[in-house]
Amino acid sequence: MVWRHLVQTSTSLRIGRLLFTRNMSTTPSARKTISIDITSDTICPWCTVGDRRLSKALQDPRVKALPFDFQIRWHPFHLDPTLDNTPLTKKERYDAKFGAARMVQMQKMMSELGKKEGINFSWGGNVRQTTDSHRLIQAAWDKGGETMQTAMVRTLFSGYFEQEKDIGDHEYLATAAESVGLMGKQEALDYLKTDQNLDLVKKEMKKAQTAGISGVPFFVLDNKYALSGAQEPDTFVEVIQNLAKEKGVQKQTETGGTCEGDTCRL
Repeated sequence: MVWRHLVQTSTSLRIGRLLFTRNMSTTPSARKTISIDITSDTICPWCTVGDRRLSKALQDPRVKALPFDFQIRWHPFHLDPTLDNTPLTKKERYDAKFGAARMVQMQKMMSELGKKEGINFSWGGNVRQTTDSHRLIQAAWDKGGETMQTAMVRTLFSGYFEQEKDIGDHEYLATAAESVGLMGKQEALDYLKTDQNLDLVKKEMKKAQTAGISGVPFFVLDNKYALSGAQEPDTFVEVIQNLAKEKGVQKQTETGGTCEGDTCRL
């Protein structure tokens, strides 16, 4: 639908920050797809926090008003490349890496922060390397794109951080894959016994290293803006608003009009 701005005088008329001239018509900005690439690991607590904060930003009215559609894609990373397939208790691993006293403080801080984001962190259970979880995340993208991949990622986040599941245990991973509709449990178990998608996951991890990514989460918006860490929602909103300015797009009203400055018009 074309929304027409008709000016009844022969002179220019300024409305808000828009300048309309006689017999000029405008159309609302066509919707644009903005890519959001997220590099993360399934044992990274800040990654699940970052996911929650990004989700809040994308639901912010300032973002919802823009003619943007967002496509999220997750990419693999090894937060702790020294881990192997031997399960260790989280306490054992974290105490050795950070020190027992420091871990008590870190867990308290993360637990309090998690509650604000709707995450109930639990610090029991085992930890090990995460390659197989990333292979499932890749398989989810191949089958169901963003929707299934994000569901897979969030299921694994919840399992590891809130339910004390072993991120490298094939029984758990197969159950998680089945729960999001990726594949049946037995099919998932068979898949995990193979090397399918292993080379691709390794290639993606190498790509992250080459790009200079040394910590996660790491967000890249529209292949242009890079954000490291679990940024607050307002930071994501600010970046998206900057993208809108660069692309020359305007906010849209619910009825399909456009807004600029403090004025919206049909």
